Amino acid sequence: MKNQKLSIIATLTIIVSLSIVGMAGLEGRVKADIPFDFMVGGKEFKAGEYSVERLKLNNSNGALVIRSADNDEAANFIVTNVTDKTSQGPRLVFRRYGNHYFLTQIFDGLSNQGAELTKSKAEREAAKKRDIITQNAIEPETMTVFAKLGQ
Repeated sequence: MKNQKLSIIATLTIIVSLSIVGMAGLEGRVKADIPFDFMVGGKEFKAGEYSVERLKLNNSNGALVIRSADNDEAANFIVTNVTDKTSQGPRLVFRRYGNHYFLTQIFDGLSNQGAELTKSKAEREAAKKRDIITQNAIEPETMTVFAKLGQ
């Protein structure tokens, strides 16, 4: 009986944890005009207008898609939940290493939750080069691009 209770508690814990991670992401579409070239995962995007939204609108999994305004460029990526500690509204957050920008977080401003990307191989390499030059003395610069909710 005791093992059965522990099994049920463990199962419920896993289900709750997965559902929280599954909600990672956005309530709606976030649009932003990004004034610099940037990378998402291993893909480079040119400066311009982009939107970020769930990969499937009726799906609450952690997959998001970024698209250029003219739909020429797109990439999907997996994210995890992150808490919005500043409540600055909808925005995209980038880490900058020299002249390389990497999308790191997306917030829609509707809740205190946002989405965070894991560091890509390209970003880890850029960070490693920066660490060699700066001797780990400084953190990468964080750039915020304010966005709007859109259709």
